[in-house]
Amino acid sequence: MKKIKSRRKVREPRFCFKTLSEVDVLDDGYKWRKYGQKVVKNTQHPRSYYRCTQDNCRVKKRVERLAEDPRMVITTYEGRHAHSPSHDTEESQAASNAQLNSDFFW
Repeated sequence: MKKIKSRRKVREPRFCFKTLSEVDVLDDGYKWRKYGQKVVKNTQHPRSYYRCTQDNCRVKKRVERLAEDPRMVITTYEGRHAHSPSHDTEESQAASNAQLNSDFFW
């Protein structure tokens, strides 16, 4: 009988940041889609799970509040982006158009 070699899943690198913030999701320049939320033991704040919306990007983000100090947000990134940060073209175009229009008011 042949022995089948099992492939080990390569674990992506993780980066963790603690931030003092009142909002849970901080703007990091990338677009994220929320795919889950979980109740965490010993805290009243849930943990949220996000994936990068860019095609072929497998980066995940986990956001939770610190149990000891709810003002602190812990953001954990798993993986590395293979693309530059997303810039919302509609917002940047609207801002540049507003700038152009404001230059014409005498």
